[in-house]
Amino acid sequence: MNMHRRFTTLGAGSALLLSALFNSGCTTDGSNTERGAVGGAVAGAIIGGIIGHQSGETEKGMAAGAATGAIIGGVAGNRQDRRISEIQYERRVAEEALAKERAQEEARRQRLISQGKTAEDSEILAARQRAEAAEAEVARLKAEEEAALRKAKQLEEYRAREAAAKAEAERIRTGGQ
Repeated sequence: MNMHRRFTTLGAGSALLLSALFNSGCTTDGSNTERGAVGGAVAGAIIGGIIGHQSGETEKGMAAGAATGAIIGGVAGNRQDRRISEIQYERRVAEEALAKERAQEEARRQRLISQGKTAEDSEILAARQRAEAAEAEVARLKAEEEAALRKAKQLEEYRAREAAAKAEAERIRTGGQ
């Protein structure tokens, strides 16, 4: 009978260990409290079974070890969960504070710009580019105007030369008078 008891205890411990390993490996979205309790229960059952076996009460040792391990593992996992929650809360608070600060700075910048007290480098660059484009347009128009005046003057000069040449040709045809 003692052999049967050992086999049952060993089988139960192995089943509990395999069950815990499979459960903890498959549930990646579980809390650290749950994983700690399961891992603690398995470790406690193994250690309790070894200690209980030495005193002849393996099942009681496994049960007590599993309960103690589950409590200790659950407390440790819960501590990790709370720390993770605190970190996430602190991160959210910091992100919200940064977003609020950015919004306030943007509002201040816009207010100063509307009052004409400040301008960003990109705004200055854009204004300079627009001014240079307008100046280039003025220079182009002046060059076109000068070219048009020069052509008009040449046209007038050629027409005058044509008229003088026609008058000279007419005078020669009519006999010089």
